[in-house]
Amino acid sequence: MNKTQLIEEISISTGFSKKKVEIIINLFIDKILEEVQNGKEVEIRGFGTFSKLRQGKRKIKSPIAGQEIEVPAKEKINFRPSKTTKKEIEGA
Repeated sequence: MNKTQLIEEISISTGFSKKKVEIIINLFIDKILEEVQNGKEVEIRGFGTFSKLRQGKRKIKSPIAGQEIEVPAKEKINFRPSKTTKKEIEGA
């Protein structure tokens, strides 16, 4: 399911216009990203937690050249599902 399909499904379920649903989803995503960028965790109980994860520099072996390459440190977003979400997925 992509974002457009999600908007359509929520619109049908709620009776809200697609435009209203799109605005809400965009605000929801923007707020999560803003908080995570500022180093905060966003916990949605019963779903999971979004946080920023720092991955240190590391060395990997290039599968093409066979040489060792150093990958620089980077920050990325992390999602940790709640116990409820894990049970839902595992039970599906």
